[in-house]
Amino acid sequence: MKLISIIYTLLFIYISDGYSQYSIGGYNVYFGDLHNHTGVSDGEGTPQQAYYYARYTADLDFFGLSDHSDVSGSINPIEWLDIIVQANYYNLDGVFTAFYGFEWTNNTYGHINVFNTDNICKAEDPLTNTFLEFVGWLSEYPNSIAFFNHPGYWQADPQLEFGNFATTPSNQFVGIELWNAANSFNHYDNEPGYYSGDNGKSYYDEANSRGWKIGASGGGDEHHAEWGTRFPSRMAILANNLTRDDLLAAMKARRFYSTLDKNLCLSFKINGKEMGSSVIEGYNTVQIQAKDGEDFESVIIYNQDHEIIDDPEWYNLNTDEVNISTNINMSYGDYFYVRIKQEDGDEAISSPIWVSICATTTLIQNRVITMDETINGCAVKLYNVTIQNNADVIINANDNTILEDFEIKAGSTLEIE
Repeated sequence: MKLISIIYTLLFIYISDGYSQYSIGGYNVYFGDLHNHTGVSDGEGTPQQAYYYARYTADLDFFGLSDHSDVSGSINPIEWLDIIVQANYYNLDGVFTAFYGFEWTNNTYGHINVFNTDNICKAEDPLTNTFLEFVGWLSEYPNSIAFFNHPGYWQADPQLEFGNFATTPSNQFVGIELWNAANSFNHYDNEPGYYSGDNGKSYYDEANSRGWKIGASGGGDEHHAEWGTRFPSRMAILANNLTRDDLLAAMKARRFYSTLDKNLCLSFKINGKEMGSSVIEGYNTVQIQAKDGEDFESVIIYNQDHEIIDDPEWYNLNTDEVNISTNINMSYGDYFYVRIKQEDGDEAISSPIWVSICATTTLIQNRVITMDETINGCAVKLYNVTIQNNADVIINANDNTILEDFEIKAGSTLEIE
Protein backbone atom coordinates (compact mmCIF):
# COMPACT_ATOMS: atom_id res chain seq x y z
CA MET A 1 0.00 0.00 0.00
CA LYS A 2 2.84 2.41 0.76
CA LEU A 3 4.48 1.64 -2.59
CA ILE A 4 1.24 2.33 -4.44
CA SER A 5 0.83 5.58 -2.53
CA ILE A 6 4.34 6.70 -3.43
CA ILE A 7 3.83 5.89 -7.11
CA TYR A 8 0.54 7.78 -7.13
CA THR A 9 2.15 10.81 -5.50
CA LEU A 10 5.00 10.86 -7.99
CA LEU A 11 2.55 10.51 -10.86
CA PHE A 12 0.51 13.43 -9.57
CA ILE A 13 3.63 15.59 -9.26
CA TYR A 14 4.63 14.69 -12.82
CA ILE A 15 1.20 15.58 -14.18
CA SER A 16 0.95 18.79 -12.17
CA ASP A 17 4.28 19.93 -13.59
CA GLY A 18 2.62 20.68 -16.90
CA TYR A 19 2.80 17.33 -18.68
CA SER A 20 0.96 17.04 -21.98
CA GLN A 21 0.46 13.96 -24.09
CA TYR A 22 0.97 16.20 -27.13
CA SER A 23 4.16 18.04 -28.03
CA ILE A 24 5.87 19.43 -31.10
CA GLY A 25 8.68 21.85 -31.94
CA GLY A 26 9.96 21.88 -28.37
CA TYR A 27 6.63 22.88 -26.81
CA ASN A 28 3.72 21.06 -25.24
CA VAL A 29 0.45 21.48 -27.13
CA TYR A 30 -2.65 22.31 -25.12
CA PHE A 31 -6.14 22.23 -26.67
CA GLY A 32 -9.14 24.20 -25.50
CA ASP A 33 -11.88 26.74 -26.12
CA LEU A 34 -12.24 30.28 -24.77
CA HIS A 35 -15.63 31.29 -26.23
CA ASN A 36 -18.49 29.88 -24.15
CA HIS A 37 -21.73 31.02 -22.55
CA THR A 38 -24.00 30.05 -19.66
CA GLY A 39 -27.35 31.13 -18.27
CA VAL A 40 -25.60 34.20 -16.92
CA SER A 41 -26.29 35.68 -20.36
CA ASP A 42 -28.04 33.82 -23.19
CA GLY A 43 -26.78 30.26 -22.71
CA GLU A 44 -27.66 27.30 -20.53
CA GLY A 45 -26.40 26.12 -17.18
CA THR A 46 -24.30 27.79 -14.51
CA PRO A 47 -20.62 28.75 -14.44
CA GLN A 48 -19.97 25.90 -12.00
CA GLN A 49 -21.56 23.39 -14.36
CA ALA A 50 -19.61 24.78 -17.33
CA TYR A 51 -16.17 24.56 -15.71
CA TYR A 52 -16.95 21.11 -14.32
CA TYR A 53 -18.15 19.86 -17.71
CA ALA A 54 -15.17 21.30 -19.57
CA ARG A 55 -12.70 19.71 -17.18
CA TYR A 56 -14.25 16.30 -16.57
CA THR A 57 -16.48 15.60 -19.60
CA ALA A 58 -14.97 17.53 -22.51
CA ASP A 59 -11.44 16.77 -21.26
CA LEU A 60 -10.15 20.14 -22.42
CA ASP A 61 -6.74 21.39 -21.33
CA PHE A 62 -8.02 24.95 -20.97
CA PHE A 63 -11.43 26.59 -21.01
CA GLY A 64 -12.88 30.06 -20.66
CA LEU A 65 -16.30 31.55 -20.04
CA SER A 66 -17.15 34.73 -21.95
CA ASP A 67 -20.76 35.52 -21.20
CA HIS A 68 -22.19 38.65 -22.80
CA SER A 69 -21.70 41.68 -20.61
CA ASP A 70 -24.90 43.14 -22.06
CA VAL A 71 -27.39 43.07 -24.98
CA SER A 72 -28.31 39.36 -24.75
CA GLY A 73 -28.12 39.31 -20.99
CA SER A 74 -26.19 41.34 -18.51
CA ILE A 75 -23.56 40.11 -16.06
CA ASN A 76 -24.21 41.66 -12.67
CA PRO A 77 -21.50 42.03 -9.99
CA ILE A 78 -22.59 38.91 -8.10
CA GLU A 79 -22.51 36.81 -11.27
CA TRP A 80 -19.10 38.20 -12.24
CA LEU A 81 -17.74 37.27 -8.82
CA ASP A 82 -19.21 33.76 -9.14
CA ILE A 83 -17.54 33.28 -12.54
CA ILE A 84 -14.17 34.23 -11.03
CA VAL A 85 -14.71 32.01 -7.98
CA GLN A 86 -15.68 28.98 -10.09
CA ALA A 87 -12.76 29.51 -12.48
CA ASN A 88 -10.32 29.67 -9.58
CA TYR A 89 -11.86 26.58 -7.97
CA TYR A 90 -11.57 24.38 -11.08
CA ASN A 91 -8.20 25.75 -12.17
CA LEU A 92 -5.41 23.30 -11.29
CA ASP A 93 -1.86 23.77 -12.53
CA GLY A 94 -0.77 20.95 -14.80
CA VAL A 95 -4.27 19.47 -15.05
CA PHE A 96 -6.76 22.10 -16.22
CA THR A 97 -6.53 25.83 -16.80
CA ALA A 98 -9.70 27.88 -16.29
CA PHE A 99 -9.94 31.44 -17.57
CA TYR A 100 -12.66 33.94 -16.76
CA GLY A 101 -13.76 36.68 -19.12
CA PHE A 102 -16.67 38.36 -20.85
CA GLU A 103 -17.87 39.23 -24.34
CA TRP A 104 -18.21 42.92 -25.08
CA THR A 105 -21.32 42.80 -27.22
CA ASN A 106 -22.02 45.64 -29.59
CA ASN A 107 -24.21 44.68 -32.54
CA THR A 108 -22.77 47.51 -34.62
CA TYR A 109 -19.08 47.55 -33.73
CA GLY A 110 -18.67 43.81 -33.16
CA HIS A 111 -18.26 41.23 -30.41
CA ILE A 112 -14.97 40.91 -28.53
CA ASN A 113 -13.85 38.38 -25.93
CA VAL A 114 -11.80 39.77 -23.05
CA PHE A 115 -9.81 37.86 -20.44
CA ASN A 116 -7.75 38.69 -17.37
CA THR A 117 -9.47 41.86 -16.24
CA ASP A 118 -10.74 42.64 -12.75
CA ASN A 119 -13.94 44.19 -14.04
CA ILE A 120 -16.22 44.13 -17.07
CA CYS A 121 -17.50 46.88 -19.32
CA LYS A 122 -20.75 47.13 -21.24
CA ALA A 123 -21.42 48.21 -24.80
CA GLU A 124 -24.60 49.91 -23.57
CA ASP A 125 -22.53 52.15 -21.29
CA PRO A 126 -22.09 55.58 -22.94
CA LEU A 127 -18.39 55.50 -21.96
CA THR A 128 -17.68 52.19 -23.71
CA ASN A 129 -20.28 51.94 -26.47
CA THR A 130 -17.98 52.39 -29.47
CA PHE A 131 -15.00 50.35 -30.60
CA LEU A 132 -12.52 53.14 -29.87
CA GLU A 133 -13.98 53.71 -26.41
CA PHE A 134 -13.75 49.99 -25.69
CA VAL A 135 -10.09 49.89 -26.75
CA GLY A 136 -9.46 52.83 -24.44
CA TRP A 137 -11.07 50.97 -21.54
CA LEU A 138 -9.04 47.86 -22.32
CA SER A 139 -5.79 49.85 -22.14
CA GLU A 140 -6.46 50.33 -18.44
CA TYR A 141 -5.83 46.59 -18.01
CA PRO A 142 -2.41 46.07 -19.65
CA ASN A 143 -2.26 42.39 -18.64
CA SER A 144 -5.54 41.62 -20.39
CA ILE A 145 -5.97 39.97 -23.78
CA ALA A 146 -8.77 40.28 -26.34
CA PHE A 147 -10.04 38.37 -29.39
CA PHE A 148 -12.07 39.51 -32.40
CA ASN A 149 -15.13 37.22 -32.50
CA HIS A 150 -16.88 35.87 -35.62
CA PRO A 151 -15.77 38.70 -37.96
CA GLY A 152 -18.27 39.71 -40.61
CA TYR A 153 -21.19 38.56 -38.49
CA TRP A 154 -22.80 41.99 -38.59
CA GLN A 155 -22.72 42.41 -42.34
CA ALA A 156 -25.78 44.68 -42.20
CA ASP A 157 -23.35 47.47 -41.31
CA PRO A 158 -19.97 46.05 -42.34
CA GLN A 159 -18.14 49.37 -42.51
CA LEU A 160 -18.30 49.75 -38.73
CA GLU A 161 -17.44 46.32 -37.29
CA PHE A 162 -14.12 46.51 -35.39
CA GLY A 163 -13.53 49.84 -37.14
CA ASN A 164 -12.55 47.52 -40.00
CA PHE A 165 -9.14 47.35 -38.28
CA ALA A 166 -8.38 50.88 -39.53
CA THR A 167 -7.85 52.38 -36.07
CA THR A 168 -4.57 52.38 -34.14
CA PRO A 169 -3.72 48.74 -33.31
CA SER A 170 -3.84 47.61 -29.70
CA ASN A 171 -1.22 45.11 -28.52
CA GLN A 172 -3.80 43.54 -26.21
CA PHE A 173 -5.71 42.09 -29.17
CA VAL A 174 -4.00 38.75 -29.72
CA GLY A 175 -6.33 36.73 -31.96
CA ILE A 176 -9.25 36.51 -34.34
CA GLU A 177 -11.69 33.63 -34.76
CA LEU A 178 -11.16 31.57 -37.90
CA TRP A 179 -13.88 29.15 -36.84
CA ASN A 180 -16.92 29.79 -34.70
CA ALA A 181 -19.32 27.05 -33.58
CA ALA A 182 -20.30 25.05 -36.69
CA ASN A 183 -18.87 27.68 -39.07
CA SER A 184 -15.39 26.61 -40.13
CA PHE A 185 -12.55 28.19 -42.08
CA ASN A 186 -14.70 28.26 -45.21
CA HIS A 187 -16.91 30.85 -43.55
CA TYR A 188 -14.36 33.09 -41.81
CA ASP A 189 -11.04 32.59 -43.61
CA ASN A 190 -11.77 31.53 -47.19
CA GLU A 191 -14.26 34.32 -47.85
CA PRO A 192 -13.10 37.90 -48.60
CA GLY A 193 -13.24 40.32 -45.67
CA TYR A 194 -14.39 43.92 -45.42
CA TYR A 195 -12.35 45.24 -48.35
CA SER A 196 -12.29 44.55 -52.08
CA GLY A 197 -9.41 44.66 -54.55
CA ASP A 198 -6.92 43.11 -52.11
CA ASN A 199 -6.48 39.68 -53.68
CA GLY A 200 -9.35 38.24 -51.67
CA LYS A 201 -7.85 38.79 -48.24
CA SER A 202 -9.82 37.35 -45.35
CA TYR A 203 -10.54 39.23 -42.12
CA TYR A 204 -7.43 37.59 -40.66
CA ASP A 205 -5.21 39.04 -43.39
CA GLU A 206 -6.96 42.39 -43.39
CA ALA A 207 -6.29 42.88 -39.70
CA ASN A 208 -2.66 41.80 -39.90
CA SER A 209 -2.07 43.91 -43.01
CA ARG A 210 -3.14 46.92 -40.94
CA GLY A 211 -0.68 46.27 -38.16
CA TRP A 212 -2.81 44.46 -35.60
CA LYS A 213 -0.42 41.48 -35.22
CA ILE A 214 -3.05 38.93 -34.29
CA GLY A 215 -2.97 35.15 -34.23
CA ALA A 216 -5.28 32.40 -35.44
CA SER A 217 -7.89 31.44 -32.86
CA GLY A 218 -11.39 30.00 -32.85
CA GLY A 219 -14.25 29.46 -30.43
CA GLY A 220 -17.20 27.16 -29.93
CA ASP A 221 -19.48 30.06 -28.95
CA GLU A 222 -21.33 27.41 -26.95
CA HIS A 223 -24.83 28.40 -25.80
CA HIS A 224 -25.97 24.89 -24.89
CA ALA A 225 -24.71 22.84 -21.97
CA GLU A 226 -22.27 20.95 -24.20
CA TRP A 227 -19.17 23.00 -23.57
CA GLY A 228 -16.30 21.61 -25.67
CA THR A 229 -18.12 18.52 -26.95
CA ARG A 230 -20.46 19.76 -29.71
CA PHE A 231 -17.61 20.55 -32.08
CA PRO A 232 -14.16 18.96 -32.54
CA SER A 233 -12.49 22.25 -33.50
CA ARG A 234 -10.00 23.72 -31.05
CA MET A 235 -7.70 26.58 -30.29
CA ALA A 236 -4.25 25.11 -29.62
CA ILE A 237 -1.57 26.81 -27.51
CA LEU A 238 2.14 26.00 -27.60
CA ALA A 239 3.52 26.40 -24.08
CA ASN A 240 5.90 24.83 -21.59
CA ASN A 241 3.40 24.21 -18.81
CA LEU A 242 -0.33 24.03 -18.29
CA THR A 243 -0.78 27.03 -16.02
CA ARG A 244 -2.63 30.30 -16.37
CA ASP A 245 0.60 32.27 -16.40
CA ASP A 246 2.21 30.06 -19.07
CA LEU A 247 -0.83 29.99 -21.34
CA LEU A 248 -1.42 33.71 -20.93
CA ALA A 249 2.22 34.43 -21.83
CA ALA A 250 1.94 32.14 -24.87
CA MET A 251 -1.20 33.91 -26.05
CA LYS A 252 0.45 37.31 -25.62
CA ALA A 253 3.28 35.94 -27.75
CA ARG A 254 0.71 34.77 -30.37
CA ARG A 255 2.06 31.24 -29.98
CA PHE A 256 -1.18 29.48 -30.84
CA TYR A 257 -3.09 28.17 -33.85
CA SER A 258 -6.60 27.28 -34.98
CA THR A 259 -7.49 23.68 -35.83
CA LEU A 260 -10.61 21.86 -36.97
CA ASP A 261 -9.12 18.63 -35.59
CA LYS A 262 -9.16 18.34 -31.80
CA ASN A 263 -5.60 16.98 -31.46
CA LEU A 264 -3.66 18.09 -34.54
CA CYS A 265 -0.16 19.28 -33.55
CA LEU A 266 1.44 22.07 -35.60
CA SER A 267 4.73 23.95 -35.40
CA PHE A 268 5.66 26.76 -37.80
CA LYS A 269 9.13 28.23 -37.37
CA ILE A 270 11.37 30.66 -39.20
CA ASN A 271 15.03 30.52 -38.25
CA GLY A 272 14.05 28.41 -35.26
CA LYS A 273 11.51 30.95 -33.95
CA GLU A 274 7.98 29.67 -33.38
CA MET A 275 4.76 31.21 -34.72
CA GLY A 276 4.03 34.59 -33.19
CA SER A 277 7.68 35.65 -33.38
CA SER A 278 9.49 38.22 -35.51
CA VAL A 279 12.51 37.62 -37.74
CA ILE A 280 14.93 39.83 -39.65
CA GLU A 281 14.46 40.49 -43.35
CA GLY A 282 16.53 38.53 -45.87
CA TYR A 283 16.79 34.84 -46.74
CA ASN A 284 15.34 32.83 -43.86
CA THR A 285 14.73 29.14 -43.25
CA VAL A 286 11.12 28.01 -42.79
CA GLN A 287 10.32 24.76 -41.01
CA ILE A 288 6.86 23.23 -40.74
CA GLN A 289 6.11 20.24 -38.54
CA ALA A 290 2.76 18.53 -38.01
CA LYS A 291 1.47 15.25 -36.61
CA ASP A 292 -1.87 13.75 -35.76
CA GLY A 293 -1.98 10.03 -36.50
CA GLU A 294 -4.04 10.85 -39.61
CA ASP A 295 -2.67 11.48 -43.10
CA PHE A 296 -1.91 15.03 -44.22
CA GLU A 297 -2.69 16.13 -47.75
CA SER A 298 -0.95 19.48 -48.31
CA VAL A 299 0.88 22.47 -46.83
CA ILE A 300 0.45 26.06 -47.98
CA ILE A 301 2.41 29.14 -46.90
CA TYR A 302 0.75 32.56 -47.31
CA ASN A 303 2.41 35.97 -47.27
CA GLN A 304 0.78 39.27 -46.38
CA ASP A 305 -0.48 39.78 -49.94
CA HIS A 306 -2.38 36.52 -49.61
CA GLU A 307 -0.09 35.02 -52.20
CA ILE A 308 0.66 31.33 -51.95
CA ILE A 309 4.22 30.16 -51.50
CA ASP A 310 4.33 26.46 -52.13
CA ASP A 311 6.26 23.58 -53.59
CA PRO A 312 4.89 20.74 -55.75
CA GLU A 313 6.25 18.32 -53.16
CA TRP A 314 3.95 19.82 -50.52
CA TYR A 315 0.86 18.45 -52.25
CA ASN A 316 -0.34 14.86 -51.96
CA LEU A 317 1.84 14.32 -48.91
CA ASN A 318 0.13 11.08 -47.84
CA THR A 319 1.89 10.98 -44.48
CA ASP A 320 0.71 11.28 -40.88
CA GLU A 321 3.80 13.26 -39.85
CA VAL A 322 5.12 16.34 -41.66
CA ASN A 323 8.59 17.86 -41.39
CA ILE A 324 9.43 20.09 -44.33
CA SER A 325 11.66 23.13 -44.77
CA THR A 326 12.44 25.76 -47.38
CA ASN A 327 14.23 29.11 -47.74
CA ILE A 328 12.33 32.31 -48.52
CA ASN A 329 13.61 35.81 -49.22
CA MET A 330 11.62 38.03 -46.84
CA SER A 331 11.14 41.79 -46.83
CA TYR A 332 10.48 44.16 -43.97
CA GLY A 333 6.77 44.52 -43.22
CA ASP A 334 5.83 41.11 -44.56
CA TYR A 335 4.43 38.23 -42.54
CA PHE A 336 3.87 34.55 -43.21
CA TYR A 337 1.54 31.87 -41.90
CA VAL A 338 0.80 28.23 -42.67
CA ARG A 339 -2.33 26.32 -43.61
CA ILE A 340 -2.12 22.55 -43.45
CA LYS A 341 -4.82 20.18 -44.72
CA GLN A 342 -5.61 16.57 -43.93
CA GLU A 343 -7.07 13.98 -46.26
CA ASP A 344 -10.27 13.81 -44.21
CA GLY A 345 -10.89 17.53 -44.81
CA ASP A 346 -9.68 18.84 -41.46
CA GLU A 347 -7.32 21.81 -41.47
CA ALA A 348 -5.19 23.97 -39.21
CA ILE A 349 -3.96 27.55 -39.63
CA SER A 350 -0.99 28.96 -37.74
CA SER A 351 -0.47 32.37 -36.25
CA PRO A 352 1.87 34.50 -38.37
CA ILE A 353 5.56 35.24 -38.10
CA TRP A 354 6.37 38.88 -38.85
CA VAL A 355 9.41 40.29 -40.65
CA SER A 356 11.30 43.09 -38.93
CA ILE A 357 14.19 45.40 -39.82
CA CYS A 358 15.59 45.18 -36.30
CA ALA A 359 18.86 43.35 -35.90
CA THR A 360 18.85 43.70 -32.12
CA THR A 361 16.25 43.75 -29.37
CA THR A 362 16.50 45.88 -26.26
CA LEU A 363 15.60 43.54 -23.40
CA ILE A 364 14.32 44.98 -20.14
CA GLN A 365 13.79 42.12 -17.70
CA ASN A 366 13.40 41.32 -14.00
CA ARG A 367 13.02 44.96 -13.02
CA VAL A 368 10.81 47.10 -10.83
CA ILE A 369 10.62 50.58 -12.38
CA THR A 370 9.84 53.26 -9.79
CA MET A 371 10.95 56.44 -11.57
CA ASP A 372 10.01 58.10 -14.85
CA GLU A 373 11.96 56.51 -17.69
CA THR A 374 12.17 56.57 -21.48
CA ILE A 375 13.32 53.37 -23.20
CA ASN A 376 14.64 53.75 -26.76
CA GLY A 377 15.44 51.02 -29.24
CA CYS A 378 14.62 49.33 -32.51
CA ALA A 379 12.67 46.51 -30.87
CA VAL A 380 11.95 46.58 -27.16
CA LYS A 381 10.91 43.59 -25.08
CA LEU A 382 9.76 43.87 -21.48
CA TYR A 383 9.85 40.62 -19.52
CA ASN A 384 8.91 40.27 -15.84
CA VAL A 385 8.75 44.02 -15.31
CA THR A 386 6.61 45.92 -12.81
CA ILE A 387 5.95 49.66 -13.09
CA GLN A 388 4.94 51.30 -9.83
CA ASN A 389 5.29 54.37 -7.59
CA ASN A 390 3.40 56.57 -10.10
CA ALA A 391 6.22 56.19 -12.62
CA ASP A 392 5.62 57.22 -16.25
CA VAL A 393 7.42 54.92 -18.67
CA ILE A 394 7.68 55.73 -22.38
CA ILE A 395 8.79 53.11 -24.91
CA ASN A 396 10.14 54.69 -28.08
CA ALA A 397 10.67 51.77 -30.47
CA ASN A 398 10.98 51.84 -34.23
CA ASP A 399 9.45 48.44 -34.72
CA ASN A 400 7.99 45.41 -33.06
CA THR A 401 7.46 46.36 -29.46
CA ILE A 402 6.79 43.17 -27.49
CA LEU A 403 5.40 43.19 -23.96
CA GLU A 404 5.28 40.05 -21.83
CA ASP A 405 4.71 39.30 -18.14
CA PHE A 406 4.60 42.90 -16.99
CA GLU A 407 2.39 44.72 -14.50
CA ILE A 408 1.45 48.36 -14.07
CA LYS A 409 0.46 49.43 -10.59
CA ALA A 410 -2.27 52.01 -10.03
CA GLY A 411 -1.08 55.53 -10.73
CA SER A 412 1.67 54.49 -13.10
CA THR A 413 1.50 54.70 -16.88
CA LEU A 414 3.06 52.95 -19.87
CA GLU A 415 3.10 54.79 -23.18
CA ILE A 416 4.22 53.26 -26.48
CA GLU A 417 5.32 55.75 -29.13
